[in-house]
Amino acid sequence: MRRLMIPALLLFIPALALAADSLEYLLDDAERFEEELHRMETETSWDAEENTGMQSSELFPVSAEEEADQDEVRKEPEDGSMFVRIKVDGVPLDLSDVPKDSWFSPYVRAAAQAGIVTGYRDEKGMLRGLYGPADSVTIEQIAKIALVASGVDRSTCKITLLNVVGKGTWSEEYLRCAEHFHWAVFSDGSVDPLRPATRAEVVVTMLQAFGVEIHSTDAAPFTDVDSSTEFRSAILTAYDDHVVGGYSDSEGNATGKFGPTDSVNRAEVAKIVVLAKEIYGK
Repeated sequence: MRRLMIPALLLFIPALALAADSLEYLLDDAERFEEELHRMETETSWDAEENTGMQSSELFPVSAEEEADQDEVRKEPEDGSMFVRIKVDGVPLDLSDVPKDSWFSPYVRAAAQAGIVTGYRDEKGMLRGLYGPADSVTIEQIAKIALVASGVDRSTCKITLLNVVGKGTWSEEYLRCAEHFHWAVFSDGSVDPLRPATRAEVVVTMLQAFGVEIHSTDAAPFTDVDSSTEFRSAILTAYDDHVVGGYSDSEGNATGKFGPTDSVNRAEVAKIVVLAKEIYGK
């Protein structure tokens, strides 16, 4: 009997060792899976934060009338597309990154109908069907948008361009006009036209383009806009005129922040230019 048990034990011991190794391997796999799951959750959180600006109209006030207008715009046209359809030179074009049910879609369509925006073009000048709503608006882009929206006659801008970076580029005529009219952001020619424009810069440029009288006020609707804030008076003028609001939290409550030095994306600019044209372009 003992002779039978000894070989059996000799077989059982390696089996135990193999089982232990397998268990350790499985535990390692479980730990790696947990770490990967945590990493994915973290990346998802980052993505959500990056897309916040796309999911709300944070910078701009939304009235009940505007909500009704947005609903009406979203009902039309019945073209079978999930995306906003605009016309460029009479040719229909779907913007594949502007869903009809997005908060900014009515403003992109309105800005396109007014001939202010068309979307991106490729190196051959062909329209790509992309608007880039999450992309930051640059200094040179806001110069063009403000000039086109306000209907300024660019043929009157005869001065020599001061901005050396803009010379020989597509934006030269727009930068020249911005300097010609002594717009605050552009007047001395030192601004980098390729960098993102701040919210304060977008507001003051839009107001100056429409010839709005910028008034001083002691009002303090924003905790991050004080006497030392650049273009403070322009921000507060636009706020008083219901062109801009401030940040809101996830429940829609005002945070009291404006973010004057934050960049502005193309979705937000579509709305501000449409509101500015409606209010100041009369």
